[in-house]
Amino acid sequence: MKKQKIYRLLLPLGVFLLVACGQNGNQNSNDNTAVLGVLNGTTSQASASPEALQLSNASLSRDIQSAFAIENDGSFTFNDNISYVSEDGVKITGNLFIPKSGTGPFPAVIFVNSWALNEYEYIVPAAKLAKKGYVVFSYNTRGFGTSGGLINVAGPKDMTDLSRGIDFLLANAPVNPANIGIAGISYGAGISLLGLSKEPRIKTAVAMSGWGSLPDSLYGNQTPRLVWGLLLVTAGYITGRMDPIIAENFQKLLDTRDVGAVLTWASERSPNSMVSALNASGKPVYISNNSQDNLFQPNQILPYFEQLTVPKKLDLNNGIHATAEIGGVLGINNYVWTNAYDWFDYWLKGVQNGIMSKPKVSIQKRFSDARVTYSAWPNPNKVERTYHLRPMGLLNPGKITPTTNTTNGTDTILSGGTNATTGVPLLSEILDGAVSVPVTTNVNFIDRTNAMVYISDKLTSVLKLRGRTFYKGRINSSDNAPHVVVYLYEVDIWGTGKLISHGTATLFGVKGKDTDLIVDLQAVAHDFSIGSRLALAIDNIDPMYAVPKPISLYTTAFKHSTSNASTLRFESE
Repeated sequence: MKKQKIYRLLLPLGVFLLVACGQNGNQNSNDNTAVLGVLNGTTSQASASPEALQLSNASLSRDIQSAFAIENDGSFTFNDNISYVSEDGVKITGNLFIPKSGTGPFPAVIFVNSWALNEYEYIVPAAKLAKKGYVVFSYNTRGFGTSGGLINVAGPKDMTDLSRGIDFLLANAPVNPANIGIAGISYGAGISLLGLSKEPRIKTAVAMSGWGSLPDSLYGNQTPRLVWGLLLVTAGYITGRMDPIIAENFQKLLDTRDVGAVLTWASERSPNSMVSALNASGKPVYISNNSQDNLFQPNQILPYFEQLTVPKKLDLNNGIHATAEIGGVLGINNYVWTNAYDWFDYWLKGVQNGIMSKPKVSIQKRFSDARVTYSAWPNPNKVERTYHLRPMGLLNPGKITPTTNTTNGTDTILSGGTNATTGVPLLSEILDGAVSVPVTTNVNFIDRTNAMVYISDKLTSVLKLRGRTFYKGRINSSDNAPHVVVYLYEVDIWGTGKLISHGTATLFGVKGKDTDLIVDLQAVAHDFSIGSRLALAIDNIDPMYAVPKPISLYTTAFKHSTSNASTLRFESE
């Protein structure tokens, strides 16, 4: 099982290394343009054939076949030859599990595939549910697996496909129409949340590593997610049949061109656009996301969750995209899938299993198995702690202090990268999120020609970070579109900093203007220990993110004053 998990973790890394290495944050490099140019020119005829995709399905499902064999005890039927025709004539394919014992009608769960995967992704969880008395239907979203059509990115055609799938299910399986749930990881999670909001026959959803806001996921704080965007676009063309508009839209974000239209396209595919409808329906939802996920970052799912007034539960786990959930796909019991099964048992079967008496929100601590729990979010007992930032000296870093800054001063840095970084894209994320090997750097050696560096005195009490961190400063740039990346570290006695969280932002139209810069860092739960120090570094380039134009030399002045404080604000307890 460990080998299978490592394979799943390293597969996206291999794809990334083929298409995105060496970019150093510059989305206008020849390599990036070439990749997207080829993808934009790819037609559905030149993409993978159904026969090739069937072989791909077999290959991708091979590592879960042994787990499925263990679950397949003869208590259910498994039909791998399911298909129906959607409204526009596109054939949608899938598989169906039906319990052998009992006459029904049974509660049902619909599984929706992740991006670049297919209907076989969930055969182990489906078998577990079928043994418990569920009808389970998994289907290939259009453009993936053996389904026809082009990938629609949770658009209107995907919603129609889902509704037609429910029609098929009710007509061909002993399903209780009042007890239908839906679930998925990543792409499947987004479609599940949208389906819950739009399809009246779906009673509840389990969404794992999904998105609340697609614009924020792709272009949060006006900054394209370079690495994950390239990975998704490339993986979509390798494993499915992409609508050319997907690569075109991502290229527009990289080029800062027609951004408004792209974000409108993305908003129409965002669950947060349907909050009012979901709240009006009162349908319950369970959400699981991961704190080190740089694709669907926690800061875009938290506002969505906060707006929901329905019965709800949220778990934030350590890990990158989908890693906290992948074990359940392989049949390994874990925290997320245990809650998912309990959620369906309670809402679809009425089993009093205690899931609703569990805390509404849990956040796993960084580098720990321990969780902090809350009855609501935002935490009603939240304490906001504010630290003030003082300017750097000629030879010394700036200070992070709990007392108000009493010094006026301006520090100017040149654009460029430093050893303050999120690490090697994907590889560092996997090591950090999956096996708790943090990204580290010695903050004393961060080049202050190209970065702002602030360090606190040793902490005399534990600082409990519980959610987001907010940086606020005032800048004046010689560039019209300065880009910044903000890194928060816990520093030991030797100056070695563990990266705890980070955030990024790009400003436009600010050349020569004093401008407030506010950056929200990714939400985490972490205890800064007594004797450690806080450090904050700010530079202009990180390989994870795109900059708005080819890398150029410019200055950014950070202005510190007693009248307009530069601060670091923590959500704490």
